[in-house]
Amino acid sequence: MLAVTTTAVLLLAACNGSPGGSSRGAVSSSSGTKVGVVAGENFWGDIAQQIGGDHVTVKSIISDPDADPHEYESDAADAAALAGAKIVIENGFGYDDFMSKLLEASPADGREVVSVQKVLNITGASPNPHVWYDTARIPEVAKVIQQELSKADPANAKTYAANAQKFDDSLQPIEDTIAAIKSKYAGAKIAYTERVPGYLTDAAGLTLGTPKAFNEAVEQGEDPSPAANVAFQNAIKNKTVKVLLYNGQVTDEETANIKKLADDAGVPVVGVTETIPKTDKDYQSWQLRQAKEILTALGG
Repeated sequence: MLAVTTTAVLLLAACNGSPGGSSRGAVSSSSGTKVGVVAGENFWGDIAQQIGGDHVTVKSIISDPDADPHEYESDAADAAALAGAKIVIENGFGYDDFMSKLLEASPADGREVVSVQKVLNITGASPNPHVWYDTARIPEVAKVIQQELSKADPANAKTYAANAQKFDDSLQPIEDTIAAIKSKYAGAKIAYTERVPGYLTDAAGLTLGTPKAFNEAVEQGEDPSPAANVAFQNAIKNKTVKVLLYNGQVTDEETANIKKLADDAGVPVVGVTETIPKTDKDYQSWQLRQAKEILTALGG
């Protein structure tokens, strides 16, 4: 899983113990210091930025759309930023364990940690960690971010509340697109190489037409069983699935072969990612584009 470099941990501890280190990121009405926020992933960071506006500084640790989040190693800059953060946002589910390690290495009074897993209260065996695709529940996370910003900076609480409401309202086109998919294609079988878009496809009433064992193996960095491979390939070859959703960030020879198989069979392929690509303006644009691409592919 995700690892933390020794250098980063050592620097984090040093930053936390340096004079004035623990006060960075705090709000001062006299100096106008902004609230420091560190997010494990750029979609949570983007949401925090939209809610905080000009009153926050946000650093997202995982922001490279070409990087495999499961192989990420934090660096000294990440450690230094987190050491001075007033608010930290982590995904949870073991997805960004490096955040927990960094936080343990640098305890700080007054720093608030928002765990999305805890906010959404998702438990059970092997829950899908890609909860940012569950757009219907994203306002719950936005609300907690708004509350934490308001506690850190009460003078701008009204601004945070207004920005959070604006953000929530901006999700409606995504919900409308998901509803359109469900209206037209409920029950349609699809395939995906990982559960990345699983919350979206579930909300849209789509069903998985390939073995879950294939997806679970890929997510764990393991080779799917021969039986799971054959069943997945047959679903593509025989076009019993209407679309293949392909994780463009976590690839290997097997998943690349699956994508080629779909292309050869004429099964539409839609790329999905685990972080916001540079080509998308924000979280909403990213999720809306992908939902629309799925809707178009299903009709193809």
